This record gives sequence, C-alpha cells and structure tokens, in this order.
Amino acid sequence: MKHRSVPAIIGTVLVSLALLAWVFYPLGWVLVSSIKPPSEVFSGAWFGFRPTLENYAQILRGGEFLKSFINSLIVTCCSIVLALAVGTPAAYGLSRFRYRLGTATMIFVLMARMTPPVVLAVPFFLIARWLGVSNTYLALVVMGTFLAVPFVIWMMRGFIAEIPAEIEESAIVEGCSRGEAALRIVLPLVAPGLAATAVLCALLVWNEFLFVLILSGPQTRTLPVLVNSYVSERSIPWGAMSAAGVVTVAPLILFGLLSQKHLVRGLTMGSIK
Repeated sequence: MKHRSVPAIIGTVLVSLALLAWVFYPLGWVLVSSIKPPSEVFSGAWFGFRPTLENYAQILRGGEFLKSFINSLIVTCCSIVLALAVGTPAAYGLSRFRYRLGTATMIFVLMARMTPPVVLAVPFFLIARWLGVSNTYLALVVMGTFLAVPFVIWMMRGFIAEIPAEIEESAIVEGCSRGEAALRIVLPLVAPGLAATAVLCALLVWNEFLFVLILSGPQTRTLPVLVNSYVSERSIPWGAMSAAGVVTVAPLILFGLLSQKHLVRGLTMGSIK
C-alpha cells in the first residue's frame, strides 16, 4: 500500500464498491420485495411502505414449502457427504501416484464437469425410469453426487498436492500404513480445503434445477423447482416468490458464514510459500 498512489487506491475502492453494488442490488431488491404488500410490489420504492410478513406466511401455509426445504437439505447433505467420500480418495490417488494415464484421467474428469447439463438430462431420466427410482431421494442424491464429484476431485487434488509427501513417508517409517497415514496425517491438514470444497459443492447441488425437474416428483422436489412452480398462466406472485427466494438462499449464506474461516484458509492454501 505504501508504494501505491492515492488515485490508484481510490480507483480500486470505487471499482470494488461498484462490483459489490452490482452483486447485492438484486439480493436487496428480492429482500425488500418479500416484505412488500401486493399493492406495492411494482412501485419500485425501497422505503415508505408498511412492511408485512404475509408473503412468508403464504409460502409456509400448507406445508408444501417446508417439505421442499427438507428435501433440499436431504439431497444436498447426502450428495456432499458422498461426493467428498468418493472424490477425496480419488484426488489423493491422482495427487500421490504417477502413472501413464494420469493426465488423461484428469481431462476425463474435467469433461464430465464441463458437459452441458441438457446433454445428460435425457440419459439420466431414461436410466432412472428404467431402474424405477424416479421421484425418489436415491435418484436425486446420485444426481447431486455425480455433479459434485468432478469438482471435488479437481479441488482436493490441488489441496493434497500442497502437503509434502515426506510427512506421510515419515509416518510410514514409524509403522503406519498408507491408508493410516492418509487418514491421520493428510486428512486433518487438508480440512480447510474440505470445508471450502463442501461449501462450493453445496452451492452447486442446492441450486440445481434441470436434473431435479426431470427426476423429482411432488414428494421429492426441491426448492428451486417449487419456486418455479409458482409461475402460472394467469399470474405471477412476485411477493411470494421473493419470500421463497430469501428463504432459499438463507441456509447457504448461513453455511458460508459458519465455515468462513475454513473457507478462506482452504481457498488460500498454497498461495504463500
């Protein structure tokens, strides 16, 4: 900071504030719209109206929203646990062992993540129907795990690579097996990376719409699908949709705040030598 000029610092601050405004303006609009009465939804005013919680009462009435909220929690939590359980050992193997097809394997994993979801939607639907698991938690959890595993492998491979292999070798010399060294030495050291990966995977699975739309039913649909169902040919309840949007993003914000310390440590692992 000592070597930077005052205009450069001011310019950086202004650009940062502009980016923050660009990001938070839609969220603020949704939050304000969720407490507006129906007559004020299209007024465009941020202040000067009487706040109401009727929109929140409307979405919670009947229990359908609560059911979808629980479905989202179940699918997201199970998918994250399975993705970390499958992807972390794979990332460890790709990081610690060198073999001829290692690069090709990583490219294959990357292709699985970069494939457009619409390409995989029909195969997922046909497989789920053939196995008889449509409209079940199993199909949604498998879907979420499939989406998150490539991301886990790429993230955790980089985190594990930052841990010197000599630490494991010392543990093996002391009598630990390769698996024990990985569990007792490497895993605690990459815990911040696991937290960061879990947060990003939660964002990915929680917000998934297309796959959930084709694989779920009235009893298993998650919040993104439910909120979309509010739109009808006759009307669009903007207030109720705004309230549903606030409740939908709230758990992710809370999860991010609770894991903020580990998230920052995980995302900055290896940045300083």
